[in-house]
Amino acid sequence: MENRKTLTVTLETVTPLFLGGAEAQDRNKSPELRPPAFRGALRYWLRAALGGVIGDNNLDGLHRLERVVFGSTDYGSPIHLRLRSLLPLQSGDEKILPHKEGPQAGRRKAFKAGQKEVELVMHQLRSAEETVWQAACSALNLALTFGGVGLRSRRGYGTLHVRQSSDSTLIPLTPKVLEGWRQHVKGVAEKAVASAHELADTRNVPVVDLPEGPARYPCATRLGLIRLCDMKAASAMVAVMQFMQKVQKTKALGDINPRQASPLWVRPIQLGEQYGLLLTVLASNFNGANYNTVRNFLDEKFAGEDVSVKGWNA
Repeated sequence: MENRKTLTVTLETVTPLFLGGAEAQDRNKSPELRPPAFRGALRYWLRAALGGVIGDNNLDGLHRLERVVFGSTDYGSPIHLRLRSLLPLQSGDEKILPHKEGPQAGRRKAFKAGQKEVELVMHQLRSAEETVWQAACSALNLALTFGGVGLRSRRGYGTLHVRQSSDSTLIPLTPKVLEGWRQHVKGVAEKAVASAHELADTRNVPVVDLPEGPARYPCATRLGLIRLCDMKAASAMVAVMQFMQKVQKTKALGDINPRQASPLWVRPIQLGEQYGLLLTVLASNFNGANYNTVRNFLDEKFAGEDVSVKGWNA
């Protein structure tokens, strides 16, 4: 097909990957490498970028732009994802709460960390504007940089490392040193903002100033935060465990009953021979939201370098 585009990346599991299959609620079932979890992550991060560009009040515009990239119930997406393992993936019981012991830790089947041959292929299946392809690639880049995939991805599980990329201008390799991460997070966020602008322009969706926040849904706002924290942890999971040991029990950081997703994303990052955390706040308005509490908690427990990106958090 004349305008068909393809991107291939090889991923490594940095932390255990909880991916459920058709019977996702059964924690004894083996995990399955399936595209829906990845598509869900891409939709989330596309929405996060778009909200910062078109504002959080234009829900009709948001749905139009999300639909043209990732489809809807009445419109097939031009973007297709395919996943496979180049080698058999090892799975086993992993703690859901790594800082706990015994029954309190909870256990669930997951793909183990350190597996280096997960291949993700993204196709543009039919002719579409270049802006659609760029938006899809930016969403993938955001998901792989700031978040993770699957259960507990806000708390560091499902973190993936890009080992190989068929186009490093679209999806660069994951950094391994602090200076690399400084440049990487800024570049990924800047590119996501630019691609969201271009997508909105092609669909005649008005662009507005960055929301002051908190927004109606998790998206880029002036209350947002990107922080690099050098914890000098021995491994990615040690970094995650240290975060979980210090995290406060407050509705401002999410809740179980009623269930409320945390506005804070925690992602372990390699810094030479040790590990730190990339901490990202997407400020939305929910019952219990308090971003002074979130900021104070992070300043006290996880001080680090904040990254400012025009159109994302500045």
